[in-house]
Amino acid sequence: MLRRMKSVKLLQSAFSLASGRRQATTKIDEHTHVTGVNAFMAKGDVRTENVNVLPKTKYGGITHVTLLCGETIIGKQGAKYVKSLLSSARVPVDVQRIFVDQGTEYYNSVLRNRAAIHVDIVHDAISKKKSLKVCNDLDLHVFLTNLRSFPGFNCRFPNVNIQLIAQNNMGNYAELEYSPVKGVVEGLRVVTSRHIKRFLRYAFKAVMDKKRQKVTLVHKSSEWPKTEGILLDIAHNLQEKEYPDIELEPMELDKCVARLILDPEYFDVLVTSDLYGTFMATICSAICGGANLFSSTEIGEHHAVFKPLQTKLSLTNYKVLSPYGIVSACVDLMHHLGHDDCANALWTEMIRTMETGIKTADFKGTDRGEYVICNIMNRLRCNMFTEFNKND
Repeated sequence: MLRRMKSVKLLQSAFSLASGRRQATTKIDEHTHVTGVNAFMAKGDVRTENVNVLPKTKYGGITHVTLLCGETIIGKQGAKYVKSLLSSARVPVDVQRIFVDQGTEYYNSVLRNRAAIHVDIVHDAISKKKSLKVCNDLDLHVFLTNLRSFPGFNCRFPNVNIQLIAQNNMGNYAELEYSPVKGVVEGLRVVTSRHIKRFLRYAFKAVMDKKRQKVTLVHKSSEWPKTEGILLDIAHNLQEKEYPDIELEPMELDKCVARLILDPEYFDVLVTSDLYGTFMATICSAICGGANLFSSTEIGEHHAVFKPLQTKLSLTNYKVLSPYGIVSACVDLMHHLGHDDCANALWTEMIRTMETGIKTADFKGTDRGEYVICNIMNRLRCNMFTEFNKND
């Protein structure tokens, strides 16, 4: 009985410590990458408050979006690409440039503008903490990326077209990791049925909107029967009652990865929890030619952040920023803002450059990223004058 009371007290104490930010007995230097058993509440806590929603920043018909970049070569290059593409696409969007060293201004800017493009590759502990704050405090609960094969761009399979949809701020993203006593570390993976239903409804609706039908639900319920099992149960109930036209196929993670490597054309839409989202994106992008070909979206009910996939995955082995991921992120942004014609025109021109043999060095080509962007921009501008002549 005494032992049971001690266990209950310890658990209550742990949750009490987890409920506040930085209630640490030992001061942690924010510039230090703290890891290991000496770390105490090295991360954050569960978001419980509603998201602050400000009026849309649209003045004179122009929508303002946040552009996060740095003073690195990649940051400057990415900012130049984004501003040039948006201008050439004749889309009524203006960017507010925020640098990575401007503290909380990035969060405040995304809060105001509701949409952002994040182009710099940042991977240190402080930068990751800022990115997680945006996902948590703005409730960006869904991670999206579309991965497909482009002929001649390092994909051995000609007909791959996979939509990956994953949770983005549940489970491990609760960031409850702490040391209640010396030598013991506890990490809580928090999931709720309410948030799982919200995520799955978003995912299934996105599947229907894209006119896709087959959903593979990636899980590992054999090892996590509670946290993964609730995902399976809710998915089956929603599919039967609200989305009967969707074909739902649960698949264990190990089997899914094996089949992805050997037969990626089998898959249409992959839906998974936060635990495997980034992992699955890495594998799928590698199969399809590399993360530098694609973009990603972190989205909630009111806010969204668009990134090249190599930025989302924090891939630092690239010395330059791929133009393809930037173009794709701009296309996603335009669709999100409702400028579908401009988005389709930009995407068409990127596909044209690929089909005509214009390639960067990472795909065994000889063209620089600047040339790819300039070629797309020039064609967009030429098309503009062609339209004017037709109207005349």
